[in-house]
Amino acid sequence: MIDDITRDKYVLSALSEVYISLHIFDLIDDKLFPMKSNRYIEMWSENFESSQEKIHNVMLNIVSEEHRALMVEFTDFSTLEERMKGQLAISAVFHGKVSGWCRARFIRVKNTEHEKLRYVLYAVECIDEEKKKENHLLYLSQTDLMTGIFNRGYGERMISELLSNKKEGLFCLFDVDKFKLVNDKYGHNVGDDVLIGIARALQSVKRPKDIVMRLGGDEFAVYFVDINSEEAASEIINRFFDEISKIHIEPMTEGINVSLGAVLNKGGLTFDSIYKLADRGVYDSKTNKGNTFKFCD
Repeated sequence: MIDDITRDKYVLSALSEVYISLHIFDLIDDKLFPMKSNRYIEMWSENFESSQEKIHNVMLNIVSEEHRALMVEFTDFSTLEERMKGQLAISAVFHGKVSGWCRARFIRVKNTEHEKLRYVLYAVECIDEEKKKENHLLYLSQTDLMTGIFNRGYGERMISELLSNKKEGLFCLFDVDKFKLVNDKYGHNVGDDVLIGIARALQSVKRPKDIVMRLGGDEFAVYFVDINSEEAASEIINRFFDEISKIHIEPMTEGINVSLGAVLNKGGLTFDSIYKLADRGVYDSKTNKGNTFKFCD
């Protein structure tokens, strides 16, 4: 069986166009037949006797840390027959240290006469460019392109998920005071710069788990995770206001101010309900000049 495949130059040529490495494993006799390899695979497999040890050590050394456990499990021969039951092939996507994003496949080649899995082809293809395009499309679907923060659709879904999981935190909703006058007086390009400056101020105070988004126009929202007291909330809001005070957009002579409504979520709120509460705070804040906020419950 193996001799037939390795002699078939057309098969080899076609497969080599797609895959960066090709190996056939004989699971019964514990043999390995390299069809296409590279120096990294050879380096990390040469000092081991069994095929399982060879592929295990290759996974430990060429797969990035975040996907190492996945690929060690994927290349476990002891469970391979069960995982491939009723299937011609199985696959897994991982990030490699050498080739970037890759897709690995086990492809059934031949069973024994008793229908036990014997020969499998292990094939790896580089999908780095495909993954970059996929990630770019994902970014476009999640991001407000003007400001670089989450757009309404994705931000709302993320915050809704936190709320449904009863994750306590501080929800803030705000808009820019007299933003229409900015556009009328200085033009929409200056108005856009104001929005970009606001988004950067938000980004400078957010922590990794916090969600910041532009709802549309000059309206923004943020969910600060695990902020559960008015004292802690006031501190982070005032830090945000300090960042806003540093924004200077030419040729504006006026300062930029926002009116903000704040809600401490203790659980039981939906996005719609927390939005309505915070919106009331935005309205009440507009009775005061400068950067102001009001708690609502």
